[in-house]
Amino acid sequence: MNNYLSNAKKEVSMALIINFGITALMGIILVVAYKKIPTTSTSDFAVVQMLYPAFATIITIKYFNKGKIDKELNIFFNVFIATTIVSIISLLVCTFFFNDNPEISRYIIQGIVNISNIIFIMLIFSNENNSFKRFNLKFTKNFKKVVIILLIFIGLLMITTCIALVGDNSTTFKFSTLIRHLITLPVLLVFNLFFEFIMFFGEEFGWRGYLQPRLQSIFGKRLGVLILGAIWGIWHLPLCFTLYSPETPIYCVIAHIAHCILLSIFLGYAYMKTENLWAPILIHLINNNFAGIFSSGNYEATFELETLLVGIAINVIIFVPFIFTKEYKKSSNTQINI
Repeated sequence: MNNYLSNAKKEVSMALIINFGITALMGIILVVAYKKIPTTSTSDFAVVQMLYPAFATIITIKYFNKGKIDKELNIFFNVFIATTIVSIISLLVCTFFFNDNPEISRYIIQGIVNISNIIFIMLIFSNENNSFKRFNLKFTKNFKKVVIILLIFIGLLMITTCIALVGDNSTTFKFSTLIRHLITLPVLLVFNLFFEFIMFFGEEFGWRGYLQPRLQSIFGKRLGVLILGAIWGIWHLPLCFTLYSPETPIYCVIAHIAHCILLSIFLGYAYMKTENLWAPILIHLINNNFAGIFSSGNYEATFELETLLVGIAINVIIFVPFIFTKEYKKSSNTQINI
C-alpha cells in the first residue's frame, strides 16, 4: 500500500509540474504580448491551454508505463502530443509574426483542433479491441447513468441561471433565449462532439480521468476532489489577468477557484457514479456552452464583490450537497486504470 501511494504521489507530481510548467511559460508570454495582440488572439491561448492537462498526463503515463501501452492507445497519445505541440508552435508564430491579422491565428488553431478532433473520434469509435475502455472512454458504458447525470446537471444550470436572471436587473439576457438554447442544445452537443471534443477531453482526461483517482487515493475521496478543484481553479490564473478580467483579476481568480472547487464536487460525483469519462467531458462542454450564451462570445468581464459572493453562495447551495452522496461515502476503493 505504501508503494502504491508513493507511486501515485510521483505520478501526480510529474503531471502537475509539466502541466503548470507549460501553463506558466505560456502565461508569461501571454501577459507580455497581451497589450500588443487583439482579444481574438488572446482567446486562442485559452483554447490551446485546454490541451495542457491531457498533454501532461499522457507524457506522465508514457513515462511510468513504458512498454505497457497497446498500439491503439499509443497512436492516440502520440497524435494528441503532436496536436498540442503544433498548436503551441502555431500560436506563438501567429502571435509574434501575424499579430496584425488575428484571423490567421484563429483559422490555423481552429483547423488544427478540428482535424485532430475528427482523427480522435475515428480512433475512439473504430477501436475493436476496447483499448479506450482502459481509461473509461467507452461511450456506451453505463449510458443511462450518463444521460441521467447530464439531465440533472442541465436542471441545476437552469436553476442557477434563473436565479441569476431574476436577481440581475441590468442583464439584457431574456428567458426566451434560454429556452431557445435548451431546444438547440442536443444539436450543439453533437456538433461540438465532432469539432471541439479534443479541448474538453484535454481538460477532463487530465483532471478527472487521471488526477482525481490519484488525489483521492492519497487524501480520501472528498478532500481529494476539493484539492483537485483548487488546483483546477489556480490553473486559470494567467487567463484571469488577461482574457477573462484584466480590470479585476484577483476577483476573477477567487471566482474561478471557488467555482472549480464546487463544480469539481459534481464532476467528481458524475465520474464516480458513471465510471465513464464521457460524463464529465459532456458536463464541462455544456457548462462552457451555457456560459457562452451570457457572454455572447465575449470572454472579458468585470467582477464586483457582491456579484462574486452571490455567485459563490448559489454554487455552494447547488453543488455541495453532492459531496454527501454515497459515491463519496464509499470506502476508498478508487480504481486507477492507468
